[in-house]
Amino acid sequence: MKKFLKKNSELVVMLHQLEPVLAQRNRIGYVAARNYRVLSDALIEYNQFKNELIEKYGTPDKAEDGTELPTASIKVGSPQFKSFCDEMAQYNNIEQQVELMTVKFNDVIDVLSGAEIVGIDWMLEE
Repeated sequence: MKKFLKKNSELVVMLHQLEPVLAQRNRIGYVAARNYRVLSDALIEYNQFKNELIEKYGTPDKAEDGTELPTASIKVGSPQFKSFCDEMAQYNNIEQQVELMTVKFNDVIDVLSGAEIVGIDWMLEE
């Protein structure tokens, strides 16, 4: 186990970096799945605030026939995007400590691609 003190925005990146190795049916996949759960749990409140701000600043999604869906999204170029980002910044920068499992570098050699190894280098140890 290794403790990390990270900003919420960094935890979101780490969460996405695990996705390519989740399909592994070995120790690497197990550790990645466990860490994915830990990171997801750590980001519950963050994601709730993000979704509330998307509803506040975004526009309702529409089906192909033009009917509104119960979801909303915000586009990067929209006039409200800056306000969304400004308000989201306070949540992005909140630090929290998470305890994650690690895998030995030797366990990923000849199992993961170079791109996959670079993506999860924070989860690897000597």
